[in-house]
Amino acid sequence: MLYTYDKKNKKLLACEETDFRTHEIMERRDIEKWLINFPEIVGEELLIITTEYDKFDKTKERLDLLAIDKNGKLVIVELKREESGKTVELQAIKYAAYCSTLTMEEVVSLRKDFIAKNGKEQTDEEIKKDLFDFIDNADFEELDDKPRIMLVAKEFRPEVTTAVLWLRKFGVDISCIKLMPYKIDDEKIGLVSSTIIPLPEAEEYIIKSERKESIEKTLTRTQEEYLKFFQELRHAMKDIIPNLHEPYPKRYYSIPTGISRVHFEWCFHGRPRSSLGVELHFEKENKDANRNLLKEIEKSKNEIEKETGEKVIIQEDWCKTEARLYIEKGEGKMTDELKKWAIEKMKIFYKLLQPKLEKLK
Repeated sequence: MLYTYDKKNKKLLACEETDFRTHEIMERRDIEKWLINFPEIVGEELLIITTEYDKFDKTKERLDLLAIDKNGKLVIVELKREESGKTVELQAIKYAAYCSTLTMEEVVSLRKDFIAKNGKEQTDEEIKKDLFDFIDNADFEELDDKPRIMLVAKEFRPEVTTAVLWLRKFGVDISCIKLMPYKIDDEKIGLVSSTIIPLPEAEEYIIKSERKESIEKTLTRTQEEYLKFFQELRHAMKDIIPNLHEPYPKRYYSIPTGISRVHFEWCFHGRPRSSLGVELHFEKENKDANRNLLKEIEKSKNEIEKETGEKVIIQEDWCKTEARLYIEKGEGKMTDELKKWAIEKMKIFYKLLQPKLEKLK
């Protein structure tokens, strides 16, 4: 329900539920444009890639909106002005399947055409930078083949909600957003957007549970590469550091020092990845504590450079309160040469700096 408050008469008034048809509000002409200009209507920040896309191979079907979310996932948005109908989820699943093979280059091209239609010109590089700037996920490098689905309608039939709940059990990221219009006066209507699946109060638990159940099934090619790469590096370090933890499917792997919030780390840099660092991180909550520890280790800079044959990079102010010291190889491909370099340099780092860290405990 939507209420308005009359400050002059000090009255709270309930707005009357209405429908889009009564006010001659159309799906493509109006609602779609609202979402283009204010995508947060669906409950989160999205960057619109294109609209009314119909360039799928061997079919002329047309999806309403294609967007990308803050995690770097493609989002299929399917709109219905009033009732969802009986098969909207099947329609959206087809679009998700069609979009699952899109590459970043194709997404850039779609976004370029979309903004050109709206009178703005950008180069491919500018658009790609905008996309990566929009995405908050530090581990994002490539699109996966599992787009999200958002169904947006005034009402949802039981056939649809039952199917959506069942699909979610199998790891399909599909949600239902209810867009309800209210009559404020003869000239204005109000909108209330609410997520009905998954229920907002259960969303955090549901999403975490679903992720836990499906994590092994949903690794991207890049995540699998990280796992294999760091498993090999971890195995090669066992002669000097036994009992290292299993790697996660992320761009970094940390090695404990025995000091809380201080660790060695292999870390890939760049999106897409362009280099690998052998690093020592100081990540305590206190900025001065991190700086003081770094300054002690910095005294060994010349020795590190001599032993590794690499230039040492020092960052006192890194990630707000943290600090780090590292060497870097300008190679993002996981070659045998890069593995050899990473293992050799990390062994030097550990043998040289771990005794110094022990004295700082």
